[in-house]
Amino acid sequence: MRRAHQKATLREVAKVAGVSPSTASRVLNGGLNVSERLSARVFAVAESLGYVSNQAAQALRGRRTAVVLLASDPRTASAAAVAAGMQATGRERGALVSITSAGSGAAAHRRALEVLRGMRPRALVVASASFADVPSEQILPELERFRADGCSVVFIGEHDTPFPAVRFDDVEVGRIVGRFMGGLGRRRAVVLTGPGHPALDNRTRGFLQGLSERGFDPDSVLIEPCEVTRDGGRDAARRIARSRPRPDLVLAGNDVLAIGALNELRRLGVDVPGDIAVSGVDDLPLARDVTPPLTTVALPFAEAGRAALDLALAPEPTHDVVLPSRLVVRASTPAGDCKAD
Repeated sequence: MRRAHQKATLREVAKVAGVSPSTASRVLNGGLNVSERLSARVFAVAESLGYVSNQAAQALRGRRTAVVLLASDPRTASAAAVAAGMQATGRERGALVSITSAGSGAAAHRRALEVLRGMRPRALVVASASFADVPSEQILPELERFRADGCSVVFIGEHDTPFPAVRFDDVEVGRIVGRFMGGLGRRRAVVLTGPGHPALDNRTRGFLQGLSERGFDPDSVLIEPCEVTRDGGRDAARRIARSRPRPDLVLAGNDVLAIGALNELRRLGVDVPGDIAVSGVDDLPLARDVTPPLTTVALPFAEAGRAALDLALAPEPTHDVVLPSRLVVRASTPAGDCKAD
């Protein structure tokens, strides 16, 4: 295995690109009789592997094709869907898309950004959840350096930086859920959320707005802060099950929290939705497979990936793109006054 400080060889570039070393050399050294599509692939591989020797260094500076998606956890279903959308569009646009994680904490994020900037990508797409626990002022200077180097920076999701974004209207998403849940004839609502997560904070605002449209007093709605993990949802469900009077509506800030809570409530013998109705946000694939299947809001993650790449490759990506969402009613709630998806 090549060590991190060692540069890729021409033979390695050729192998990954699926061409002969002589063809790779012709592309990287300005030779003729090579198709534009093949050239784009070789340049993309060379840049991603850090092959920048001889004339290739000058060529790569003028033909940057790598786009990096920075996500908190590339293994999640939402990150995978975003990456798939980006990669599909990247193939059409001659861009090589890769996905990476920054780790946790401000120092790890700064180090990851430093390493990525050294790769000189054409664009950096940031899933805003990856910076949820890092104050923006601690990483903003590093992001500004990307822009100064000629690299586009685009966010997916809510954020508080000056860069353009593809986002969902999380307040409206929450309002849709709150209005539906508030129409089920229940009166004791609790919101599961993770403080400091911009998207979840906005969804909570929307939950309260939608519930108030159904006659709920927002001050009567319990806010249950918890870790934004399945275990966090389980812990919150145990607290809910013990409380008196016990809530009969659980509005979770995302599906991960909702699925954790739903599973724990069932383990404790609480009937869902008979005793407590549960909803989430995201419509992860697992949401339809849990028992009972989860009512949620479907967010178009693959479309977000496509839109983010288009925005990142635009000459002047200065505006936000807001994508629509859709309520999906399943068996974790009674039907209420909305039809099931």
